[in-house]
Amino acid sequence: MRAFGVFLSWQKKTVFELYKATTRRLRLQVTGLLNDHLNINMEDTKVEDEKNVGLLSSGYLESQKIVLPKDIFRNGFTWSCYETFKSLAFRIWLLSWLPVTTWWKMSSNWIYPFLATNLLILCLCFLPLIEMLCRKRALSKLPTQFSKEIIANSPGTDVENWESIAANLNLYMYENKLWKTKYFFYGAWDCQEAFRIAILEPFSLKKDDDSKLKSFKDSVPYIEEALKVYFTEVDKQWKLFDTEKAWEPINLDETQLPKESYQSKLTWVLKRFFSHLFLPLILQCLYTIFITRHSCLLIRISHLGFVLLMYIYFFQNIRGASMKMEHKMQYLSTITNEQETGADGWNQVARRMNMYLFRQKVWKNEEFFFDGIDCQRFFERNFVGLLSSKRVTYSGSLSVELWPYIREAQSSCTDESSA
Repeated sequence: MRAFGVFLSWQKKTVFELYKATTRRLRLQVTGLLNDHLNINMEDTKVEDEKNVGLLSSGYLESQKIVLPKDIFRNGFTWSCYETFKSLAFRIWLLSWLPVTTWWKMSSNWIYPFLATNLLILCLCFLPLIEMLCRKRALSKLPTQFSKEIIANSPGTDVENWESIAANLNLYMYENKLWKTKYFFYGAWDCQEAFRIAILEPFSLKKDDDSKLKSFKDSVPYIEEALKVYFTEVDKQWKLFDTEKAWEPINLDETQLPKESYQSKLTWVLKRFFSHLFLPLILQCLYTIFITRHSCLLIRISHLGFVLLMYIYFFQNIRGASMKMEHKMQYLSTITNEQETGADGWNQVARRMNMYLFRQKVWKNEEFFFDGIDCQRFFERNFVGLLSSKRVTYSGSLSVELWPYIREAQSSCTDESSA
């Protein structure tokens, strides 16, 4: 019996130990499974949270994306048609033209088709002019807010820096009923040009404080601060252009001037003239001949001569109009930093700029300047002339922000010639 009791106690002990070991093993397994499950859930939750954060960030960035009319309309023409359609002048014209057209269909009197045709011609001729005058009037009410936007955004000569200003002003003008739509500025370039024409150039040409107060009134302190910010940014960009590190590596030994390829400058000029303006000139001459077919020979010749002179004037200014502000700054910087003097120096400038403007897709070939003399005359007429004439050139801008750098380039040319 005693042995049987010992055996039973041993059995109980063994079973209890097995139970404890099995329970511990099961507990560890269950704990491991739970931990693994929790880790998986936590990782999934973390991944989902990261995805959600990414989506929120993406949505936030998309909500902050700048949208201008150039991103909404197919092109500038459709935007212009939309703006004209929304104008009061167009509605007045439409209310005048529709009754006349209706009476034309109902009556056989010759006066109604005559009136309808003339009203249609007036629409095509005068509505764009009226639209331009309305835009100029609306812009004249904007110098204070325009200046505040410039102070807040600190734009320079880069067009991209003006996108937020254009979007903010579009919304401001619509909400304050200064304009009929939310699309006053088609793009950043329009906003930048409006700043130059409406604020920068008129304010810079005023010589005393009284004339500034008379023209801009309470906006004067805001404009002064805005111009200070703008000129600071322009000067930063000029310093980048004015260092040799900003120059593109160009092997001038392998580049030739058009002077070395053409027999004469006349051949080069005629080639450029016919490649750019031949077809428009022919069409304009044919149209002039058609409308003056019943006139005397003297009138017909005078009309053709006027058309030819107009195209020659346009051709002379087409190069300056094709250059953006950064291209002009590069041109002035190249003149300022040119080491050689005299004709050789201008030839080097012409070679470098021919290659640069071709790479920047300003000109379709490497023949922007014929030679150094042509390059020098271009500088004197399109840049130095701005300092003395103080009038808007064909390109539509006085380039006021470039005046200090034009003087610097002019001074470097004078120093080289005197040396």
